[in-house]
Amino acid sequence: MSSAVDLAAQPSRDEGQQWARDELSDPVYQDADLTLFERIGRAITDFFDDLGRSVSSIDSPILFAALLVVILAAAGLIIWWARRGAGVRLEPTAPRTAVFRSELDPQKLRDAAHAAAEAGDWRLAVQELVRAVFADQAHAQRITIDRASTAQELATASAQALPASADAFTALASLFDEVSFSGATVEREDWESCRALDDRIAGRARTAGGGA
Repeated sequence: MSSAVDLAAQPSRDEGQQWARDELSDPVYQDADLTLFERIGRAITDFFDDLGRSVSSIDSPILFAALLVVILAAAGLIIWWARRGAGVRLEPTAPRTAVFRSELDPQKLRDAAHAAAEAGDWRLAVQELVRAVFADQAHAQRITIDRASTAQELATASAQALPASADAFTALASLFDEVSFSGATVEREDWESCRALDDRIAGRARTAGGGA
């Protein structure tokens, strides 16, 4: 059984809560709750605060300038490290190559397509043959190709010039985008489908009297 002295020594409910708040307000507990990055940030802040106080007490202009260079170099290194960790490229990226170019030669493209097919590079074979199809339309002066042209835009323009082949142009553009940008595996069947669409367009163009 507790004695009267023990009971008197026990804090009241309000006093106990205040003691707990005072204890948890200790910086030791606050530091324990910080994340790793918060601790790193605090360490960096403390470092520069201490360094700033030290620099402000220097009378020599030369030493002051040297320390300033060191500070700027350290800040630059920290920024570089942070941006690298975030996946941000600091160096300029190479300019993107145009998907289609107005100066493309249809026959050279077809030769390149068949050479790629013989080598089993179905992705390149499909890409070059689709480029050849639209280069045909540009050389026939049915469409205009510039560096910003996309397969879908060229298909739309070609369909307006040759409405009977609209579905084939659309299918070729979709096939080009799929093999170029989806990352999917390209098979021989894709190449055969591309060749069939090319033959269909060429045949309809001759029937329409639009071949040139």
